[in-house]
Amino acid sequence: MELRQLRYFLAVAEELHFGRAARRMHVSQPPLSQQIQALEEELGVRLFERTSRTVRATPAGEALRDDVQALLSGVDAAVERARATARGERGRLRLGFVVSAAATRFPQAVAAYRVRCPGVRLELREMGTLLQLRRIESGELDVGLLRNLDGLPEGFDHAPFLHEPQVVALPAQHPLAGLRMVPLAALAGVPLILYPRRVFPAAYDAIIAACRGAGFSPEVPQEAVGLNTQRALVAAGVGAAIVPASARSEPREGVVYRDVAAGDETTGGMPGLPEIRLDLVWRAGRDDALLRGFLDVVGSFGGEDDGDAPNGDTVPPLGGDSGVADGEDAEGENPAD
Repeated sequence: MELRQLRYFLAVAEELHFGRAARRMHVSQPPLSQQIQALEEELGVRLFERTSRTVRATPAGEALRDDVQALLSGVDAAVERARATARGERGRLRLGFVVSAAATRFPQAVAAYRVRCPGVRLELREMGTLLQLRRIESGELDVGLLRNLDGLPEGFDHAPFLHEPQVVALPAQHPLAGLRMVPLAALAGVPLILYPRRVFPAAYDAIIAACRGAGFSPEVPQEAVGLNTQRALVAAGVGAAIVPASARSEPREGVVYRDVAAGDETTGGMPGLPEIRLDLVWRAGRDDALLRGFLDVVGSFGGEDDGDAPNGDTVPPLGGDSGVADGEDAEGENPAD
């Protein structure tokens, strides 16, 4: 028994006319009639009662028709699922992201991907840069969106998503809040709230080096892992924080953001802090339609970021299966970015 025979049989059973069934199947009538006869012989039952004017399904033919309809429908669906998977339109994609990505264009990119590929189960997992790299390496994540400053270890491929400057978050009543641009040297003596060095060593060291290049060693009396925690401490007057410019897209009462210059405000000096990148990262050598489709859609939202939500819109929630696994905060691996 062949699928072709079953398709011929179903066409005759639905049309109740051999000529129309043959045209529907794009074959001549004799081969179709021969296949029906061969099927009847194989099954040992008569499927149709034929006269010179009519064709009628026998009780056995009606029973087979119902089952074959369900069978062929399932086969067609299975074939389409396989093809959609090969096109990258179905499957499962496990995506890690740093918490500060929610303040960038990333949520819009995820929403666009969900619309483009509704058949893909997208699992979103909020976690830090170092933990993402370990999970990608072990195969527990397919792709990550993470902060990158000084390059990646061997074994990873990446594509830039966006890059942005770092700014200083100040208490609204702080004397420096009245400046349009804060000279980096003006932060001498201002307590800085930074994330622990173990969270993102390259960025932490770059901030310390920039401060020393401006002539002072920063005071860091308080550390905070999360960006929201940093901003809460700033609003409480504990100190200032160095944060990505995208933090501006989520205003917080009592906190103002100012650009940082290497020199005096009047000199128009270049930014005193290094730019920081958000990169899409995956295991080296992986090249499949699912990953390529994701990178094509999400990558189109990348570029430079000035810290404003796209088109002035409110950034939508990421949704999906997001969340930090137990113990990540305790391990210091969920970066403040």
